[in-house]
Amino acid sequence: MINQDKYVGFSQYFLLIVIILLNFFVVKTAISQKVFAQTGFEEFAVGNLPKDWEVIGGDFEVSGDTVKTDKKALAILGGGDGDGLGIPIETEDPIISVEFWVYIEGGGRSFNLKVASADGIGENNGCTYINWDAGIVRLYDGGAWQLIGDFETDTWKYVYIVADVGKSEFDFYVGDDRVDALGAKPEKGLPFRNAALGPVAKWVAFYTWGITAPGYVDDLLVYEGEDALDLAVDPNEKLTTFWGQVKRGL
Repeated sequence: MINQDKYVGFSQYFLLIVIILLNFFVVKTAISQKVFAQTGFEEFAVGNLPKDWEVIGGDFEVSGDTVKTDKKALAILGGGDGDGLGIPIETEDPIISVEFWVYIEGGGRSFNLKVASADGIGENNGCTYINWDAGIVRLYDGGAWQLIGDFETDTWKYVYIVADVGKSEFDFYVGDDRVDALGAKPEKGLPFRNAALGPVAKWVAFYTWGITAPGYVDDLLVYEGEDALDLAVDPNEKLTTFWGQVKRGL
């Protein structure tokens, strides 16, 4: 006759092992997705530049004037041709995702955004080259400006960009908030300015060229891969919750 207590005990521990393995793979996946920047600029002083970013000239500062969330945002107010600021990236993943709130003042050309494979932040080869200008967002394909779509000014919009350096192309999403943008129909397969110079991105940079209208950025998020980062998942919290459930079940 089978000992029921031993059978039940074996079943519980077998199930426990299966749950541990499943959670290990879930948590490992969450941890392995490298995040290069996640900031609402609250940690920086108003009037200053974001600490540890690369900067070339320009009229850039952390501002409390035009803000989407909390009390601060990044203001891109002006600059000479070729000025910029950005985040250096070290990765082996050819795909980089960039998300942010953006506010573009109407009436002229605003800033550019680059996801670049060049060594220097000021180089324009091998990159996305996106610009906001008088109610539109557009790209430069190496020969001419091409329309991506209309872009409402004087209001906050949420932008999600997935840049594939391996293919030298990117997808562009926009919405009224993050959920709206991530679920929006994207403009897909948009070309880089020209072919990437290497297998991976080295910079995400905000850039000025002929700028006449200020722009503002809030809640910037830069990370590896094409899967949108789950901001509700904290790997440490997931582990704590999991072990609490295990203890209750034993």
